[in-house]
Amino acid sequence: MTKAGNQASRAESSSDTNNTKYVSFDDECLSSIEEEMSLQKQAETSSARPFLVPRIIAIVVFMLSGASVAVGMQLVLTNENESLLESHFDDLADEISDETDKTFDHIHGLLTSISTSISSASMERDGTQWPTFFHEGFDAVGRVFLDSTATPLVSWSPIVEGAVETSNWESFSGSPIRTTSNSELLIPVWQMKSDSVDGTAINFDLLSHEVLKPSLDAVVASKGYSLSNFLDSVDTFGTYRTNAASGKERVPESVLAVPLFDELSSNNATVVGVVMVVIPWDRYFRDFFHEETGDIHIVLDDGSCGSEYTFLVSGPKVSFVGEGNLHNAKYTSSARTREFITGAHTVCSFFFTVYRAHELYLDEFDPISKIIPIIGLTIGFTIIFILYDVLLRKREERVVNVAERSNAIVAALFPAEFRDRLFGRGEKDMASASDSTAAPESSKFRLKSFLAREEQTAKANENVNADLAAPTLAGMESAMYDTRPIADLFPIATIMFADIAGFTAWSSVREPSQVFTLLETVYQSFDNIAKRKRVFKVETVGDCYVAVAGLPEARKDHAFTMAKFARECLLKFDELSKQLEVVLGPDTGDLAMRAGLHSGPVTAGVLRGDKSRFQLFGDTVNTAARIESTGMRNRVHLSSETAEFLIATGRSDWVQRRSDLVCVKGKGEIQTYWLCSPQDAVKEASRKKSIAPASSAASCSDGIALESLEKSLPPRILRLVKWNVEILKKLLKGVIAKQQGRPAHKKWSNQTEKRERELSKQKQCLREVTEIIALPQYDQRGYGDPSKVQVPIEAENELRHFVCMIASMHRDNHFHNFEHASHVTMSVSKLLSRIVAPEEVINGKHESDLGMSLHDHTYGITSDPLTQFSIVLAALIHDVDHSGVSNFQLIKENSKIASVFKQKSVAEQNSIVLAWDQLMSPKYSALRRCIYSNPSELDRFRQIIVNNVLATDLFDKELQSLRRNRWENAFQKNADPTRQTATWDDTNRKATIVMEHLIQASDVSHTMQHWHIYQKWNERLFAEMSVAYKNGRMEEDPAENWYQGELGFFDNYIIPLAKKLKDCGVFGVSCDEYLNYALENRREWANKGEEVVAKMVQQCEGRNSPAV
Repeated sequence: MTKAGNQASRAESSSDTNNTKYVSFDDECLSSIEEEMSLQKQAETSSARPFLVPRIIAIVVFMLSGASVAVGMQLVLTNENESLLESHFDDLADEISDETDKTFDHIHGLLTSISTSISSASMERDGTQWPTFFHEGFDAVGRVFLDSTATPLVSWSPIVEGAVETSNWESFSGSPIRTTSNSELLIPVWQMKSDSVDGTAINFDLLSHEVLKPSLDAVVASKGYSLSNFLDSVDTFGTYRTNAASGKERVPESVLAVPLFDELSSNNATVVGVVMVVIPWDRYFRDFFHEETGDIHIVLDDGSCGSEYTFLVSGPKVSFVGEGNLHNAKYTSSARTREFITGAHTVCSFFFTVYRAHELYLDEFDPISKIIPIIGLTIGFTIIFILYDVLLRKREERVVNVAERSNAIVAALFPAEFRDRLFGRGEKDMASASDSTAAPESSKFRLKSFLAREEQTAKANENVNADLAAPTLAGMESAMYDTRPIADLFPIATIMFADIAGFTAWSSVREPSQVFTLLETVYQSFDNIAKRKRVFKVETVGDCYVAVAGLPEARKDHAFTMAKFARECLLKFDELSKQLEVVLGPDTGDLAMRAGLHSGPVTAGVLRGDKSRFQLFGDTVNTAARIESTGMRNRVHLSSETAEFLIATGRSDWVQRRSDLVCVKGKGEIQTYWLCSPQDAVKEASRKKSIAPASSAASCSDGIALESLEKSLPPRILRLVKWNVEILKKLLKGVIAKQQGRPAHKKWSNQTEKRERELSKQKQCLREVTEIIALPQYDQRGYGDPSKVQVPIEAENELRHFVCMIASMHRDNHFHNFEHASHVTMSVSKLLSRIVAPEEVINGKHESDLGMSLHDHTYGITSDPLTQFSIVLAALIHDVDHSGVSNFQLIKENSKIASVFKQKSVAEQNSIVLAWDQLMSPKYSALRRCIYSNPSELDRFRQIIVNNVLATDLFDKELQSLRRNRWENAFQKNADPTRQTATWDDTNRKATIVMEHLIQASDVSHTMQHWHIYQKWNERLFAEMSVAYKNGRMEEDPAENWYQGELGFFDNYIIPLAKKLKDCGVFGVSCDEYLNYALENRREWANKGEEVVAKMVQQCEGRNSPAV
């Protein structure tokens, strides 16, 4: 355009002098045109030079930009790679620390089991006099130990002290003790188990060994385990091992020693020997990692003792490099140091340091692989730009040549004014064409853009009018689905489905907050493990946890990683469930995880729409879910595909073939496998540890200290004790808060102690049953804040001791035991927490009137913490010293307690008297001062205990008649619409009957809970009565009428009781919950009861009868 204008100007100037003449195409005209074109050529040449410089600059800038991007990306990727490697090495060091601790705990646990077996064998042999003892079963035990731990030698040695024992020992062993020590205390090598032992070490005094002596002295002095410094076992035990690579240097070793006691389960046991194992450190670090982990150096040192040894770890293989810190000096900065084995008695501390063995790049951050494509793209785009520029220049030259010839012709043929008009029109046309030209805009799909559109869609839907909302939404949906979905196919990955076995039944008897406490605690721990193992968590659906390895980043060790992840999740859940039982109550420790793993192709991506999220699809997902659902508690179930991957990675010992075929929907019967590993032996060993049975009432004494008492209880019972203590302590805070909130509150007096002595003399509790228990009237001033109250430490310790004593006073029955008492306590606590007022009572009430309204509607139960504490305590003690037989049988046998209690409510009165006498012991004085502080509170406490415990006697006709009359007086006669107000006795009568029905429902709450819970306790009751029948303490076989008896129990007691809970009108949704479960269980029993009874009979036939 510009060039054409310039040529036109020149043509105009050349023709100004002849503007009044007309020219024709003669020789003169052609000569003029040729001259004009010559001038245009010169102008073109001169104008091309300025345009060439910007092109060269553009090319140079483009090349420099590409080089800058490449260099910048090199720096960024290198820094990010280094940062990720540092994080990776931190995780690697942490994982090594975790694995070393687990391996050490495994070896220590099995070594302790050997010590226990030797002590047990010595106790079983009459007349054993230490140190002269030989364990016949040591070879078998030692072989199992060596196979489980991959250690070369295990041994035990007695402690010989003094001349007499030395003489007896040398006579017994047949050879003198070889020692260089002047001490009278000797520890000669005795029984050993190893694949390479020459026997020359027998009777060598280990205290003569300068390295072993400090370690063995620590074992004897502390009665704990000890780990020696580095040593050479050739000098001590006669074994010889060399480095397989060099054949020269011996691998460093240490000796782990644990004490051997002369008796079990006694704080006064004497150390009579030492059990030892030789730990070669190259075997210690084996099988920690997958082959894809890469080579690393591990430098082991003993701190201030000055010894260092270097190992090269290549996946599961470990080779000994040599003595000293021999890592590659180039990677000193990558060092990660951790201390381990901190619990043992050691002379020196043990540390390990992890170094890189060579240059490493994470797969996703290899700088070279990222930079080469960028350089290639830069060069390619530069070449394309140059070619495009050349072609464009040639095209422009052709267009300009044509335009210049046209301009020259027009300039020669037309007058100036026509030429100007023509050029003006042409310029406008060209300008218009130029303005209408738009550069094409690139459109790349971005996930952020998609999420931004989602947010804009949500905002638009909130702001648009109703008549415009539909078309706007339709347009947005159309725009979203015009883009390509975010999805991909991953050829191979391993998926884990894991859920909680027994969760549905467990959650049915818990508050919603307790259910979420369990799930949040467990799944947060799983998430932390997933981050450490680099496993991708997909989602949680209810109690099911779904995770995958192998996507979104592909990895070769997907099956190996997922197997380790699943195993660690199961172990973590087992640990957490035991800890949470103290907070969440009975049966929490019985929960267990089961997991299923399957490997195969997976389709994964973001499923767009409302609340978009990452999803997995395909047959692999469905099969993994089926593998999980057909698994077993506390086990990881593997498909054959996953098992083959593990075997291919050298983990054949992790795979155990399942004995039976599994029927999977859509696939028929398939062969599956179980995941097993050396770490499983730790759990198995802990499961086999002997647990002392619960003590009977006769074995308890007032002099037992709290710590000793807690140690005497089995772990499961101790967890239930702690949970009951927390429940009672929470209620006790309310009692104390109310006492502190009343300025004129009566303090403890001699009258209270006198009343305690009077009540302790009352053994006929049945005479104390009253129709009406007077609860205190509402007093707004008498309410403090329980959250700000602290139970005195002395009272808290006494509460713990008292609950421990109550637990030990329960007999080891199948049904009437401390576990059942805790289950009843949990149900009572739940019902108390569900006591609510209807909305019409709460709505419209001023805060000052709300407390009074709640007090009146709940008959004073919610406003008196002492009442609630008393009800819960009654539930806890109602089966103390229950003999496992009915009152009818005790009366028939003319037992001593039947005579004492006049053949009335024998078991219930016995429980009250024993528990009350225990509570009145002088050692619980601080606890009693927190529960009540004056005689009136003491009387109310006693009345609630007596009434509620005796309410659990369902077969005493007089008590039944009293409760039936009280119910009619409380909830039927008072229903007269003409009666305007209720008397104080009416309210207290209702409170009394509500409390009794509350504990009655809780005593049989298993019948009004989930079917699995009902079945569990029904089986236990059947087993208890079967034992009584076999022992001649029951006339009829319970199996003969159990099915019909349960139906009658539901129809005549359980369902009417559930309806009465609803008629009380104070238990909220729990009434409907209990009634619905009772009706459902009754239907289930009618359909399945006969089959269940047959199964229970078979189980009882093979069960030994416990002592009663």
